[in-house]
Amino acid sequence: MEQLREDVTCSICLNVFSDPVSIECGHNFCRGCLLTHWSEGSVQGHLCPECRAPFSRDRMIPDTRVKNLVEKITKPQQEEPEPQGPGAQPEPGGPVQLVRLDEEENLILDEEALRRCLEQGGVGNSPVCVVSIVGEQRCGKSFLMNYLLRRLRSLDARDGSWMGREDEILEGFEWRADEERVTNGVWAWSQPIWVPTQGRKVAVLLVDTEGSMDIAIEKETSIKLSAFSMLLSSYQILNISNKVNDTDLEYLEMFVRVAEEVGKAYRLEPIQHLDLLVRDWSSSLVLGTDGGKQHLKHVRKKLEARSPCKHPKALEALKRSSSRCYLMPFPGKRITRGSEGRLRDMDEDFRESLRDYVTALVSTAGQHVRLDQHGEMLTGTQLAAKIKNLSDVMKNHRSGFSSPCQMAITFHNQRVLDRASADHAVFLKEKDTDSRNPLKCLKVRPGKMAEQFTEWRGDLLGRFWTDMLLREEALGMELEVELRQNKEALLTELEKELMQEKEALLKELEEELMQEAETFLETYRKRFKIFAISVGVAVGGVVLAPVGGGAAAGIAAGAIAAEAAALGIAGAVGIGVGTGAVAGACVGGGVGWGVGKKMAQNNTNRAEGIASQGEEEDSTEELSDMAPLI
Repeated sequence: MEQLREDVTCSICLNVFSDPVSIECGHNFCRGCLLTHWSEGSVQGHLCPECRAPFSRDRMIPDTRVKNLVEKITKPQQEEPEPQGPGAQPEPGGPVQLVRLDEEENLILDEEALRRCLEQGGVGNSPVCVVSIVGEQRCGKSFLMNYLLRRLRSLDARDGSWMGREDEILEGFEWRADEERVTNGVWAWSQPIWVPTQGRKVAVLLVDTEGSMDIAIEKETSIKLSAFSMLLSSYQILNISNKVNDTDLEYLEMFVRVAEEVGKAYRLEPIQHLDLLVRDWSSSLVLGTDGGKQHLKHVRKKLEARSPCKHPKALEALKRSSSRCYLMPFPGKRITRGSEGRLRDMDEDFRESLRDYVTALVSTAGQHVRLDQHGEMLTGTQLAAKIKNLSDVMKNHRSGFSSPCQMAITFHNQRVLDRASADHAVFLKEKDTDSRNPLKCLKVRPGKMAEQFTEWRGDLLGRFWTDMLLREEALGMELEVELRQNKEALLTELEKELMQEKEALLKELEEELMQEAETFLETYRKRFKIFAISVGVAVGGVVLAPVGGGAAAGIAAGAIAAEAAALGIAGAVGIGVGTGAVAGACVGGGVGWGVGKKMAQNNTNRAEGIASQGEEEDSTEELSDMAPLI
């Protein structure tokens, strides 16, 4: 059996043949593997992966004998299928809404649905491949997702049987063939499908996104939805109708900028793989990967011919080796007019194109696991955490996503805010640690500590504002070019929005710093009072012992009263006088009482005078008074 398995193993994927085909030189390969190899191509044309002999797509012939042999070898394994993954759930799953829009078009993340998709059934500790699709509404995104789902559910199918029966209704993600919007927000298939790849299993998750450029929703909302979908994906499909035009390139420009900014903000590899899937192609007879290469070359040439380039980021993305274009023909009138997705309603060329595209995608899905910016694999749990963070940013910012430059500034400003908050947390922790030490605490009066907090807050806010402005200056030229294409009124409005955003962030940070400072200073005053009382009693009992116990207690009480009065503590004078009176009456024949009372009265008068001169003078005067206690 092992020897037979070697004879039916594909030399490209090193797995048992899936839908085996034979080419002119006589070698066999999986159809999907050969299509992928064929799509990569070379300047020498299409060569056999084994003997390097030339071959053509027209000569890829299904090999029935090899197919039957594969079925006989794999049949015992199919009778007792192993679980798909650690803790795999038996239910087939269903579509769940990850993100919905409220009445004000705010994005609301369903964290329970996210946890169900990325943190259960062993996915939380495993690599994930997320296939996501975005693009214009009503162009067959959900339709394609459902055929991807069929293929993933039938990984053992060795031919086109995975596409289903001729009269089988297409089910999975909700879809219909009319003009009304179906998908709202972002949806995912709740049960990831496990795909074996290079000795391990990868959880593949399908994500469907609401159509962009819908006149029923704001542009900013569409951009946020695409940003969310992009953050999820490791295999991104941009669905395009008819051909790549200027509107699509403008959308792609935004899409790439979103990927880069999110990548910086959340330490993610931006756009790992991008497919431009052109639907309803009719401009030439060349389809699929071959036609896509020609069309992509034509689009790049047009972009490069214009100086300056109107969509530089889009051009940069289209030049990447990880980007490709695929052309699909019109599916046929029957399937676009109320069909339920049955195979019998498709035109033959569309069915063949759909089969080849889905087969090639699924055969390489396990190679496209989600990575961070350092190329390290992300588990389901790690990816879920990043998605929650992005959701918070988009929910808290209503502006900043209506143009590429605004979006870049918004993400940058959020990072600056997070950094400032982290710096303040370190400062606050240091002061709190020092305040727990009596000697360190008594060396800095509350008034002086308040000054330190005020000085720190001013410095931090200044650096925060400067960092925000530096990013805008760096994007100044891009912003100027972008805004020049709009009317003067839009320019004014955009500048206003940017200023409002910066001021709002500055105010948010200032309020946070003031609130934390007030909370800390309140605790600090209490600690200072306790330490001062303790020191006063200790000095009275030890240093002034020769005068007599009562005198010592009375003097200590007097000092305490003066300190408490300077701090503005109600009834503090009574504490000092009362302590001196009781101690003096009982011990020391009244000596302590007289001295303590005199000190209390003098210090009370001094404290009242200082209080009337303000907090700054209070801090300077009190430090000298405190020297004997220290």
